[in-house]
Amino acid sequence: MNNSKSVTKNYLYNLIYQILLIIIPIITTPYVSRVLGADGVGKFSFSNSIVSYFVIFASLGFVYYAQREIAKYQDNKKKQTEIFWEIIIVRSVSVLTALVVYFTVLALGVFKEEYILLMMILSVSILAVAFDISFLFAGNEVFSKTVLTNTLLRILNVVAIFVFVKDRNDLWKYVLITALTGLIANVSLAVYSKDFLCKIEIKNLKPVRHIKPAVILFLPTIAISVYTYLDKTMIGVITGSDFENGFYEQAEKIVKIVMTVVTSLGTVMIPRNSNAFERKDMEAIRQNIYRSVRFVLLLGIPMMIGLIAVSDNMVPWFLGDGYYKSANIMKILSVLILAIGLSNVFGLQYLIPAGEDKKFTISVTCGAITNFSLNLVLIRLFKSYGAALATIIAETVVAIIMFCFIRKNISFVEICKSSVKYLISGIIMFVPCFIVGRILEPSIINTFIIVFIGVVVYLICLILLKDEFFFETANRLISRLPIKKHS
Repeated sequence: MNNSKSVTKNYLYNLIYQILLIIIPIITTPYVSRVLGADGVGKFSFSNSIVSYFVIFASLGFVYYAQREIAKYQDNKKKQTEIFWEIIIVRSVSVLTALVVYFTVLALGVFKEEYILLMMILSVSILAVAFDISFLFAGNEVFSKTVLTNTLLRILNVVAIFVFVKDRNDLWKYVLITALTGLIANVSLAVYSKDFLCKIEIKNLKPVRHIKPAVILFLPTIAISVYTYLDKTMIGVITGSDFENGFYEQAEKIVKIVMTVVTSLGTVMIPRNSNAFERKDMEAIRQNIYRSVRFVLLLGIPMMIGLIAVSDNMVPWFLGDGYYKSANIMKILSVLILAIGLSNVFGLQYLIPAGEDKKFTISVTCGAITNFSLNLVLIRLFKSYGAALATIIAETVVAIIMFCFIRKNISFVEICKSSVKYLISGIIMFVPCFIVGRILEPSIINTFIIVFIGVVVYLICLILLKDEFFFETANRLISRLPIKKHS
């Protein structure tokens, strides 16, 4: 493995893109929520939840499997090329199958006519899977290319939304812009692929050998989709209200904007840990996991508590009138920041690189069953609130089960010890944020005042508690900044 490849450097590349994913919704969400209304957002949310199942089928289990296989042969271009084309061939078949089934379902008139046009447009998202070669770059721990390409396209996406989406009748334009962005991003990456590929004999390719392991990883992908998309589908089916879906969609979007900062580390750690497992370096793996857990706790705890404190002040000006329920849904879903952050560490950074696909499948399947069962009851009783409760319980179940599978190598006591200072700091931070949030009227300036107070109080607490990991992380990030040193 090339030692020059730095986890910190790759994390910063990935973080830059994740920050972009944070900034863009901050710019577009207030505009879209007002222009399209809660019902328009709800129509998109429901339609997108349906097409997402077909996107998942088209992808099979190649999202993580392909990245892992490429990572094993970082220094073998010929082997990488063979794996690359074998996966492309198999996945093309699954994409074609998904498209045929999808259009057949639409033709049968299963869905209301008001959703058909949106679903037709969203079929572009299924086609985009066939051109997704990001696994080639991720497996080689090269994130600069994907970051640059996606950054440019996301910026164009924002411009297109403001230029073409003017009122509720432009919902179809918003959906088309969203779908095309993904397709163009995937196609654009092909320009850089030649750096990792070489000429090979087509007769030597054996694409069939990837079907079984990909299907094994496809099973947990299905399960994950249950509590990622099925909540929106079930809200639509059970309540029959696009407004309820709109409330839930926007609240979840805000929570996931914040969550990307915590989960972005997982993307760069999969190839690093896959390589470590290949070398049977368990000590390196343990240290990677402990550091990742502390990172999740360091950022996740204040973000979770901060969202609870700031939601009432933020939602009225950020989303506009008519999203009164979104603030409370945000408070419930804030728990996802920790639950998903930890399950990403246990699952994506340990179980997947270790090849423990069955244990990963069991974990997310239990979460899916939990989510589906609770949705049936809680959505009927509490509508979108019920879906939020079901989601956080399901994600917590996943994190707990995943940890049970790795507990022999990862100490629970060590994790608990590392969380104490962050919990104390987070609780202390909450008090002034909550009080100030009750005093100040909802406005963009007042929300930033609350956030600023929270950040300052949390940092002061960590400094006073002398948290070593905080100082170490801060020093590493500062050392990576392009600061010119003077002699």
